[in-house]
Amino acid sequence: MYTLMFALYALAQTALFVWLLRLWRSTRAPAAAVLLVPQFFLIWDNLRVASGTLFGHGPLLYWLTWPAFWSHWLTGCWLIIASGSILRLASRRVPGLGFAQRRWVMGAFCLVAAALMLYDLPYFWTRDIYPACELGLIRYSGAVSEATRCFADQPLVASDFPLAPVVTCFVVIASGALLWVRDRFPWMALGAVAMLLTAALPALRAHKLDNFGEVLIVLGATLAIARYARATPRDA
Repeated sequence: MYTLMFALYALAQTALFVWLLRLWRSTRAPAAAVLLVPQFFLIWDNLRVASGTLFGHGPLLYWLTWPAFWSHWLTGCWLIIASGSILRLASRRVPGLGFAQRRWVMGAFCLVAAALMLYDLPYFWTRDIYPACELGLIRYSGAVSEATRCFADQPLVASDFPLAPVVTCFVVIASGALLWVRDRFPWMALGAVAMLLTAALPALRAHKLDNFGEVLIVLGATLAIARYARATPRDA
């Protein structure tokens, strides 16, 4: 069941990738372009989990897993840059968002994203991944708990506080809230709230709904790009 669930997540993320690519080609919206790389690796991440029962633990699955972690540390916060770009696009037609046209505002979004990338940078040489087994899934993870250990004497490994993903969620929520208040467009904010809840609530996270939250947060951002990029000049 959960292997199929991750395959469906990969399919949904692929559909969003294709949509973002089409938006980029038709509107040249920077927000669409900046999301293409992290979106590709969200597909990769779900496929490597879905394929775990096929490959089993070993060198192949181990090295298929690393790109998902590398991309998470490097590009996971690019949604912050996309949020600033979406507000800039929306400001062309939504009253009260004129501040988003100022260069220092977009620079602030980029600065926050860059700071989070630097914060996660040491993970590239200080972290390892470990076999994990749960819910019929076979994968590698950065943490091992009682519920995910593959054998009785497997050492437990604590997880780090996900600072970059949490900050990213709150930035997307705040940006989406502005669109909700100023333009009655709730989907960007609601997608980010869903991501935060599915990752933070143990009952939802235990059933791997945090990966569904990833689908929803990207969906909200993509809906916003589709709404505002097509209504503005290509150089927005």
